[in-house]
Amino acid sequence: MSHGKASSSRRVWLGFFAMIVLLALFASFALLRGGKQLAEMQVQQQAAPVQALLYVILNGEQRVIPEAKRLQLSLDMQDAVDAERKMLHQQLQQQIDAAVDAAFAPVHGHVEAFADWYYSLTGEYMRYAHAVGGDMADYLEQRLRETVFLPAALDVNLEAMLVDLNDRLLRGMQESGGRLAAQLQLFVSANSWSPGAGGSVAGDSLNLDQLFVSNLQPSTADINRQVFATLAATGTGAALAKGMGAAVVKKTVAEIAATKSFHAASALLAKLATKSAVKGGGALAGAGAGAAICSPAGPGALVCGAIGGLVAWVAIDKAVIELDEALNREGFENDIHAAITIQQEQLKASLQQVYAKVLDERFLLLEKNAQALAVPAGEFIPADLLLHPANEADYETQAVSPVK
Repeated sequence: MSHGKASSSRRVWLGFFAMIVLLALFASFALLRGGKQLAEMQVQQQAAPVQALLYVILNGEQRVIPEAKRLQLSLDMQDAVDAERKMLHQQLQQQIDAAVDAAFAPVHGHVEAFADWYYSLTGEYMRYAHAVGGDMADYLEQRLRETVFLPAALDVNLEAMLVDLNDRLLRGMQESGGRLAAQLQLFVSANSWSPGAGGSVAGDSLNLDQLFVSNLQPSTADINRQVFATLAATGTGAALAKGMGAAVVKKTVAEIAATKSFHAASALLAKLATKSAVKGGGALAGAGAGAAICSPAGPGALVCGAIGGLVAWVAIDKAVIELDEALNREGFENDIHAAITIQQEQLKASLQQVYAKVLDERFLLLEKNAQALAVPAGEFIPADLLLHPANEADYETQAVSPVK
């Protein structure tokens, strides 16, 4: 019985000492843990906080923008880029309309000269000759070129117009880049500081100067290549690239040749047959009158009769032409003007489509970069990637390395 009491007593003491050891271990662990946390807190309080920043280069100056301001900078830049793009679109549309109208104005101005030739004895008899030869339509188109398009110099004017539009586009984009830089400078100056003013920093970098130069300050050769490539890609390249003027002249002549007035002019043999019946009697009467006047001359009466008949024939022709002119010249000229205007408006639409596409391509990367500014730190898309993208997917998958 005493043996049992001794054994129970030992177990009690063993439990007691085990509890003491456990409590001592727990106290030591708590002391170590608390000390570590206190040390970490002291280090954090002593060290400068690490901030996620955006380094921007604008107008040759590097500035630091806090992460909290990135979204507003993104929205401001998107609005500014969109406003500039729309303004340039409107300017280009007005410039294209005015330039095409100016190039075609001499063409409209020479239509009257063509009508003068058409409603003349020379024009009438030359058309008779070519109607007999079977090349009446070709002859009319040739006279149209010689009387209207050659003196109007449409082909030369259109070539010069394209060069001028490219220069205007280039200047417009350069001015747009300057305005964008000035607008964004206001925001950056008010919401940033020079690097080195704070403690440890990490962030992303954006060179706005490089973006504006790369996209809005191309060389004259670059813009010419882009315009001509876009002309070809839209399906109008054959008519609007090099040799554009000659191609537009050809299309305009074809448009005029398809009018009702030109079809009527080409059907001259039927008109000649109708007129001949009228003129036959008049010519005989003229010949008889000439012979009667010259009858004392004896053998000369035959010559006088022939001359009288010829004069009567020409007089009737002139009278018929004058009547035709009085009745139909206005409609004839209007048909030609309308055909010219059709090509004029088609050229405007084609050029507006082409230059809008060129402009949109130039502003696309600026818009993407502006949108990317709102992405949280560590996921920002670098300017270099946007300037030289491998493919569309890269805009969403690659990230910039922080700037230490």
